Amino acid sequence: MKKISDINRNTLGVIGLVLVVILFFSVNIIAAFALKNYRLDLTQAKLYSLSEGSLRTVKNIKEPITIRFFLSEKLAKVSQIHATYAVRVIELLEQYASASDGKIKLQIIDPEPFSKKEDEALAYGLKGIPVGDSSEYVYIGLTLSNSSDRRRTIALLDPSRERFLEYDITKYLTDLTRAKRPTIGIISTLPIDGRGEPQLMYPKYLPRWAVMNVVRDIFDVRFISRHTLDIPQDIDVLMLVNPKKFYEETMYAIDQYLMGGGNMLMLLDPFSETEAGLGETSYTVYPEMDKLLNNWGVSFDPKRFVADMTLARTISRMEDGKTVQMKFLPWLAVNKTYLSPEDPVTNALNLINMAYAGSFSVTKKVDGLTATPLIFSSKETKLEKTTFAQTAAPANMLREFKSDNKNRVLGLRIKGTPHSAFDKAPVRNFLKQRSEAHIEKATTPVNIILIADSDFLADKFWTAKNELLGVEQLYPFAANADLLINALDNLSGATSLIDLRSKAEWRRPFTVIENMQLNAGRQYRAQETILFNELQQAQSRLKKLTQQSSGENRELLSSDDKNEIRTLQKHIISLRAALRAVQTVLSRDILTLQTTLILVNVLFVPALLVIIALFVAWRRRVRRIQSK
Repeated sequence: MKKISDINRNTLGVIGLVLVVILFFSVNIIAAFALKNYRLDLTQAKLYSLSEGSLRTVKNIKEPITIRFFLSEKLAKVSQIHATYAVRVIELLEQYASASDGKIKLQIIDPEPFSKKEDEALAYGLKGIPVGDSSEYVYIGLTLSNSSDRRRTIALLDPSRERFLEYDITKYLTDLTRAKRPTIGIISTLPIDGRGEPQLMYPKYLPRWAVMNVVRDIFDVRFISRHTLDIPQDIDVLMLVNPKKFYEETMYAIDQYLMGGGNMLMLLDPFSETEAGLGETSYTVYPEMDKLLNNWGVSFDPKRFVADMTLARTISRMEDGKTVQMKFLPWLAVNKTYLSPEDPVTNALNLINMAYAGSFSVTKKVDGLTATPLIFSSKETKLEKTTFAQTAAPANMLREFKSDNKNRVLGLRIKGTPHSAFDKAPVRNFLKQRSEAHIEKATTPVNIILIADSDFLADKFWTAKNELLGVEQLYPFAANADLLINALDNLSGATSLIDLRSKAEWRRPFTVIENMQLNAGRQYRAQETILFNELQQAQSRLKKLTQQSSGENRELLSSDDKNEIRTLQKHIISLRAALRAVQTVLSRDILTLQTTLILVNVLFVPALLVIIALFVAWRRRVRRIQSK
């Protein structure tokens, strides 16, 4: 029998490779059975581990919950993507069942065509995926139900929403395990819950905003007239959306709701782009709202919005017949850097898109109250008049921008026991005969969150929508809805879902590219401004000379004036060409930066690793030859 040392190196290599393959499959087979309940999640966002919020929810389950996962065996024949996703769903559901100590019962059901199980799936509201041109359907959806037969359903699991899977499941588990949903009272001047009916001509039909579907999934919602004389104390959180034109009696009702220990979320707006888009008059905030704010030591300018060069979103526009990209100062993309890391409402969020956001200032210290900023702007800001924003072109706003070098507060939390902003009930208030009903100071500490924008709730600023087999699916690209739900959760005392939102990154930006774009933009914008001002002066001079030459005193134009006109015309043409060139160079440089960095990441780094590996292999071979 040959010794190992006598065996040829090539043969040893082949044997070693075969043994490695056998070992690999053996370890995987053993791990699949022996280590089924043990997991190591190395993903940055911990996509394959239950979060603390989910674990808390599972531990709080008092009564048995049944999860029925309807999964067709023939799914792979229709959609391999859905079939692969089904494995991920099963793994996650098994984690829930394992963490629940038997309180969650998991059933995996194959609803075969024309069977009782398919009838059951249809009865639960599941949506089937058609199999070719046949009358058969396959299913991938689930239902959750408790012992009292309350049920929540995910009609069709969409692989493109994988990062929201745990949130959706925990959201429904939370709903099924609590005795009562928190109640949100909403006073809104915007049609956030829709308006009219599709088949009616008047009033104009407006669909419900997507954010309200998210809110209604978690809370009981009660809309309140903006002319109300009383806010019921069974409202857990009062939410004001773009409040304006309130009666004094309504302001008093809000004040007394807070004095009774209520909590409030207020979304103020110096200019509602959504409201203007509906063709409605954009009223400013009335002085009555200032009465509440001043009582808390806070001021809000209803006629100015925050323009921020650093956080401004980039838009595409037509300039001189060409599509150019430029910063649009009223639209802000507030990233994690400018969201308070200490507050549970904002510490897990990554990106908030805002439009024409205002700002708050703490004007005085009020005994018993604390004011804590939640959302900030960068220092490269300027307060612009809303009237200017409605008339100025984006390019002009950029040219006239001069930073105040000051951070602005876009969101604020107020906590404590404030005094009433009213000395007594208004004369017309229905409580006027009951002087003892007036509460002078909050009976318990109140919690108030102020956000200087309401447009961030509109669909276009945070999500894309798509209808898949009759089921509307949301594909968020910003955490706007999460900001709202986190605030309502926090104010209502429910916090189990806060750390689940934005578990996966909404957006993974090339930070280096964005910084380089910003610096390049500043450089070329300065050149553009100089050229633009020179162009305006030349056009103004040409207009003056042209008007003079077309008037009654045409013969008074000297030959020098005529020569100046010709020179100005040529100069204007050259200035326009130079201006277009600057804009073209800016767009080209930004594209070059993006392409270069992408190539470095995609091609250069792997190629470098291959070269290093080949060099190491060559060195080893040389040393082996030299040692013989």
